[in-house]
Amino acid sequence: MLFLMRILGGWAILAATIALVSDLTTSGQTGAKLAFSSLGKDWYAVSPSSLDMLQASIERHVARVFWDPVFLTLLKVPAFAVFGVLGIGLYFFGLRRRRVNIYAN
Repeated sequence: MLFLMRILGGWAILAATIALVSDLTTSGQTGAKLAFSSLGKDWYAVSPSSLDMLQASIERHVARVFWDPVFLTLLKVPAFAVFGVLGIGLYFFGLRRRRVNIYAN
């Protein structure tokens, strides 16, 4: 299980790096000031039907109030930040912990 968490964390860090490089190259090509794309904008560009399905299922099965303040706020955050935090968290939770021998001198 720890190995799987490290692998998923590495993939999420890779996705964060790709999103950051994509944002930096887009800003460099257009000559505009630095602008990061949001998670919702990137998700909608890849698969708009799955985003609509997520909204409908959360509003129907969880709570309508849960979609607006929580998920919409998360979807406005830059994609590299979301994937970066997720990846670092998964990677470090997946690390093996050393056992400390309390009886050692």
